[in-house]
Amino acid sequence: MLPPAIEPFLLALLFTSLRTGAALTFLPALGGQLIPVRVRIGLAGAVSWLVIGSGHAPTPPTDLLSLPGFAAIAGELLIGLAAALSLHAAFAVALAAGDWLAQSMGLGFAQLVDPTMPQAPILSGLFAMLMWALLLTGGGHLVFLDILIRSYAAMPNAAALFEPGRLSAVTAWGGYAFASAFIAALPVGATLLMVNLAIGVAARSAPQLNLFSIGFPLMLLIGLIALPLALPALAASFQGALTASQSRLADLLLG
Repeated sequence: MLPPAIEPFLLALLFTSLRTGAALTFLPALGGQLIPVRVRIGLAGAVSWLVIGSGHAPTPPTDLLSLPGFAAIAGELLIGLAAALSLHAAFAVALAAGDWLAQSMGLGFAQLVDPTMPQAPILSGLFAMLMWALLLTGGGHLVFLDILIRSYAAMPNAAALFEPGRLSAVTAWGGYAFASAFIAALPVGATLLMVNLAIGVAARSAPQLNLFSIGFPLMLLIGLIALPLALPALAASFQGALTASQSRLADLLLG
């Protein structure tokens, strides 16, 4: 039997951990199989402890098993999922750009089995690692945690999440990710497209040369040459996607 003074604290810690737990569980990489469940629970508990110490912890319902209690639990989980979705939208830029370039280069057959993400071409995995490097070196993970902690004071419950302006902003994240991925892949993709068109025109003009037999290795070679040259532009596009995701997350949770 726990002392009476500890039970309210544990209840507050458990209720506060719902938002942080949902956010950290569904983050890219942290939500995969590489990070044990115990580690994710420990991280959520540590962040929740900081929230309680700051004095902005939400007040848990008196009865968690009642209908208002279930609604409050669902609201906390929904806020955490929305926070994780912002980073997923940023990482979708890297995954989509890598997928498009891999298909253009002929590397679509080279699939990377990544336990942290769905099966994707190897370029998508490479771009995802680049995105993580930019996130960690730029302190983006600290910005994410700071916004998540401050959201307890700015959004004590999920009622504000259902405002029309905020819901439309969440739905626009997918379109932004698609457009950003297209822009990121454009330099290398345009180069590969021009080479492909040149091979097609040459093969049409002189069929006896059988240029299509060298088309695949040539496209792969051009892609491997163009990728290092376009790496600064790719990194800038990915950094812009991360910055935009942080800004959108702050607008969503902090108002």
